[in-house]
Amino acid sequence: MSNTTSIHDLPTDPTGGGTVNGNIQLVANEMKLPSITNSDPSPNNPSINLDQTTINQIISGLQQASSTGLTVLPSRDIPRNTENITQDPQIQPNFIPPSSNADYIEDDDSGENIIYNYNRYQKREDTLDSLYNEIQTPLLLVILYFTFQLPIFKNTLFKYIPALCNKDGNYNLSGYVFTSLLYGIVFYSISKIQSTF
Repeated sequence: MSNTTSIHDLPTDPTGGGTVNGNIQLVANEMKLPSITNSDPSPNNPSINLDQTTINQIISGLQQASSTGLTVLPSRDIPRNTENITQDPQIQPNFIPPSSNADYIEDDDSGENIIYNYNRYQKREDTLDSLYNEIQTPLLLVILYFTFQLPIFKNTLFKYIPALCNKDGNYNLSGYVFTSLLYGIVFYSISKIQSTF
């Protein structure tokens, strides 16, 4: 048991109410600075008096920092390209910026330009309208044809009007006539609605 430590010899947790011996303690001693009252502060008579040893310590610290390179500006902060500074005409001591003689009256659109731009805009609108009118009818026909050829349309027709279809589910002559008439009526109705609105 000579290699073991007694539980009472171990340090205890100070948060649990025990004390830890041998820890570092911080002792702060405050020194009062003498109050300096100077009625006439001047640059030749500084308000803080430094003794010679303090001045020597400051100078030796600066020399040591200078010799180790601590007072040198980091290379990332030194501009590498100074051409934009040396070639900028605005940094010249007698630089006079060029005067801007803008003629606001001539720069404004004339009546002819306004009319020309309006006519060009109208022509573009007319082109788009005519293109829409040309595409409208064939597109409507394609959509209607696709809708009438869907199996759900044929099954619904076979379910509600079985006289228009054969026993195998295909149209007979009456079915073709009926779907053609329905196709034409739907197309005519949609065309009239579009032309009205």
